[in-house]
Amino acid sequence: MATTSDIFELMRKSPMNDWVGGSDPEAVGKASMQIVHRLTPVQNGVSRVLDFGCGIGRGLVALRAMGLAPQEIVGMDIMPAVIDFCNQNIQRNLDRVKFELINDRNDHYDQFISKNDGKSREQLAQEYNGSFDIGYAFSVFTHVTKKDFAGLLKFVSAMMKPGGRFVMTCFELNEFSRHMIEHGQAIFPLENRVMHDDGKIMIANDYDPLAFIAFDRESVAQMVWDAGMAITKVEYGCWMGGGIGSSLQDVIICTKLPDLISRENIQMTALVDRSKM
Repeated sequence: MATTSDIFELMRKSPMNDWVGGSDPEAVGKASMQIVHRLTPVQNGVSRVLDFGCGIGRGLVALRAMGLAPQEIVGMDIMPAVIDFCNQNIQRNLDRVKFELINDRNDHYDQFISKNDGKSREQLAQEYNGSFDIGYAFSVFTHVTKKDFAGLLKFVSAMMKPGGRFVMTCFELNEFSRHMIEHGQAIFPLENRVMHDDGKIMIANDYDPLAFIAFDRESVAQMVWDAGMAITKVEYGCWMGGGIGSSLQDVIICTKLPDLISRENIQMTALVDRSKM
């Protein structure tokens, strides 16, 4: 049976590693999972984890290499070849791991898809309805249109448990990032950027619109809310320059709206009565 080290070595030798961003798969996977575990700790034997846009499985293999073994990890992607890789090299060697092929399209990745016999979003949303308390998507929402951004969030939200947390990365347009981009301080070459939707969407280059796409802060927050979640934490990435951030992209925690409980069961902290001071 192959170890996690063996699996990472297979990833290094696979041309598909370049499809999903290149770099050393073990280093990328470990960095991503350290972010996830720090922001929403994975509980061994308890957590059910969704790896959305799993690629060749860098994240979930890194999670297991870190000694974290949740109740189940489900990886999902739209590229048949990467799901085949995961089934052949990961699912056979790691327990409590499975993979699902999503029958979907994306202009940035369609070159790697000749035929897709996967399940539809609707099928998977029904099959995994309310299943996951932790989910993550790295470098997925940086390559989608606004329509897909909203649709994928609703898809993910349907699979999250109430109160579950979904960690996603994206490029957020806010006061600071806009200022840094305008003055050429971002770490990406954005001189050929094109703005759409009244400045709420930025595309790095029109020749490959989904290679790098950024969305306005308020637009992201609204799409998250419309999906039945709320943004509960943001950690900004170093992409915008200025020496901020410990990761490349912005990291956003979306919390699925929890089931409400009766007021009597809420443990409240007493307020200080300053009128008697």
